[in-house]
Amino acid sequence: MENTLDEHLLGNFSEADFKLYKRFFRQEDALSYAELLKENDIPYRLGGSDVLITEAIVGTPSYPKITLKVLSSDFKRVNQLIEEEILNSGVDLEEHYLNEYTDHQLLDILKKPDESSIEDIIITKQLLKSRGIPIDESALENMKMDRLVELQKGKNVNNSVIIGYLVAIIAGAFLFSPLILIAAIGMGLYYWKDTSVDIDGNTYSTFDPPTQNFGQFLLIFTVIVIVVILLSGIPLYLDISFR
Repeated sequence: MENTLDEHLLGNFSEADFKLYKRFFRQEDALSYAELLKENDIPYRLGGSDVLITEAIVGTPSYPKITLKVLSSDFKRVNQLIEEEILNSGVDLEEHYLNEYTDHQLLDILKKPDESSIEDIIITKQLLKSRGIPIDESALENMKMDRLVELQKGKNVNNSVIIGYLVAIIAGAFLFSPLILIAAIGMGLYYWKDTSVDIDGNTYSTFDPPTQNFGQFLLIFTVIVIVVILLSGIPLYLDISFR
């Protein structure tokens, strides 16, 4: 699959201006979203997701491979368009799988919108309304702000993972394996600099400060290991067999 399936650019935007909005398993689902955005003159980028070095090592065959990116300032507008599309489609709430959820489970979805799709959030609001529990828009905004404050604290990587990476780097140094060392650099950069975007397009650091510090250390430490190996004159061997 080509890296870019389609693009629709209006104005002078750089690649960095576009943030991940949604991932897709199927190309036809992605293209239906793209068509909706194109009809409403909303700039977007639709393409294949970048494969992390860890995916090549661990393997994630079921990971969504198509990404839709839009401008952060357009997230709310896109959400509104999707909500209008769903409501106009006359979805059968009784047959929807979320109808099996309790009121408390549905409210949890609204409290953590980053953990659900925009479609499920819209259906959740409609289900609660049909059960006589309408959610005021101001209450939704307060829940999203509370969640953003929580997300901005960042994720934490436990000590066992940190020790595992350090052991892998040492093993990579002794085995002179560039694959392990390059993976360590990639993960170090990921923990240090990765950012996420909430449902409204607000950007925040994915990991908490201690994890970011570990990522920075992992990156620098791995680079030092590589430099020491190269200066010692020991060749690095790519441990991949070709048949």
